[in-house]
Amino acid sequence: MFSEHISAQPTYLTPSSVVNLQLKNWKSIRDEGIVKQNLDFSCGAAGLATILNQFYGQSISEQELLTVLDKGDARASFADMQRTLPSFGFKAQGFAATYDQLLNLKAPVLVYLKHRTTEHFSVLKGIGRNTVHLADPSLGHVTLSKSQFLDMWNNHESDIEDNLRGRFLAVLPVNYANIKVRHDYFNRSPARKSNAATQQLAHPLF
Repeated sequence: MFSEHISAQPTYLTPSSVVNLQLKNWKSIRDEGIVKQNLDFSCGAAGLATILNQFYGQSISEQELLTVLDKGDARASFADMQRTLPSFGFKAQGFAATYDQLLNLKAPVLVYLKHRTTEHFSVLKGIGRNTVHLADPSLGHVTLSKSQFLDMWNNHESDIEDNLRGRFLAVLPVNYANIKVRHDYFNRSPARKSNAATQQLAHPLF
């Protein structure tokens, strides 16, 4: 019934077209559900937008956050983000914590990372005993070992305890009315990517 008026020609894929198809699919998977940063200094705004949109069901762009942050070409701090979020109906609180305390999280948070001289904000999307899943505004979805993550996260001296050297920003609605929280977004049992996938994510940050 469907074939009577339909003819088809065979499609031939060259090696280059197969590679292009695979790269396109990999990039879409890598970046799915992440607000990517458009500027060198906008990782904080992009990370906040990812949390607000993916976990709290909002529709807020990186540019909207940058406009209210009003930092020009400077990278925003946690304090800047705390000041800005009430304009969007949210509030934030910064914390110093241990890795074990991160294991108790039930929602994504913004983490401050530093590798050598490079400072960066990323979204902690999932965490397990030995694995961390980042929804990164620059690199897309990345999984790290506990030691890889700690090398970048344990980066400042604490006046309270020596082991409270990692910082994160927790984001909460001012009012939960009309907020649809996506509880399945945060993964408490992330799996490591294959070696091939990990190699695809090679980046100076790591």
